[in-house]
Amino acid sequence: MRMLVTGAGGASAISIWKSLSADHELHMADIDPLATGLYLVPPDRRIIIPRGDAPELVPVLHRACKERHIEALVPTVDFELAPLAAARDSFASIGVELPISPVECLRTCRDKQLLMDAVRGKVPIPDSEPLTEVVAARVDSFPRFVKPREGAGSRGIARIDSRADLDIQPKDGSLMLQEYLPGEEYSVDIYVSRDGRVIAVVPRVRMKIDSGIAVASRTIKAPEVSEAAVRTAEIIGIRGTANIQFKRSAEGVFKLLEVNPRFPGTLPLTGASGVDMPRLMADELAGHRLPAGLLPFKELMVVRYWNEHYLDAREWEALCLQH
Repeated sequence: MRMLVTGAGGASAISIWKSLSADHELHMADIDPLATGLYLVPPDRRIIIPRGDAPELVPVLHRACKERHIEALVPTVDFELAPLAAARDSFASIGVELPISPVECLRTCRDKQLLMDAVRGKVPIPDSEPLTEVVAARVDSFPRFVKPREGAGSRGIARIDSRADLDIQPKDGSLMLQEYLPGEEYSVDIYVSRDGRVIAVVPRVRMKIDSGIAVASRTIKAPEVSEAAVRTAEIIGIRGTANIQFKRSAEGVFKLLEVNPRFPGTLPLTGASGVDMPRLMADELAGHRLPAGLLPFKELMVVRYWNEHYLDAREWEALCLQH
């Protein structure tokens, strides 16, 4: 199958390449000519595209898919997901599959308040509400936690240890003020078929984080977390691969943090533990029957390290001309 994967500079896209490049023709796209994943494929399979929030993104990718006879477009950048899902019919008209969740689900995942409202009473969630002057005035204990209502990664998050910390935060409702969850964080990789069946659920502990990416992690059997992840995915309508994050409260309850409705960056560990989610996606797109029931996995740990890829600088110069 011929696929176009965006976000070639990120761990998610490179994880997909590791899983599928031996059996499928992968084309890689990014906004940056220095994106590592671009150089893992031949020069004629590289493309420079606009930013995920640029209005030109969808037309550029549509044209690229048509010219390259792409069969599946796999976006891995958060900002790209909703605009592409909204254009699903346009891509389908030229024979391109978009193996991502419906646009309504993506918008719910993007807005953390909508997400919490959607699962309230059905999945454990932290005490939280948009931060306003009125809300701030009611706070009488610390620590607390703030993070952007919309956003991705670790940008804009902060632990609030005092009134002074709280006073400097914007109070226009763009931040969510949450209870502080001191326990360990579990990140659950999940795959849901196009007809809504949960095929795989693999929890892992994020043991060490560097720039928002887990560099040491281990898969672990955690029924409480797995069940909450399945309920979350079913309620909001996840399709394909997603990553659902939980953190343990002071009382020992795992509470939902957020849902990333795309391939995560630690997929090689999930695959090594027995569940290759990019391959599940490729098999489903090819019309193969997916397994019945949840796939088994083994508990396994990974530590990650840098690897080098050498190339002629003229390849980079050629991509710069596209930029």
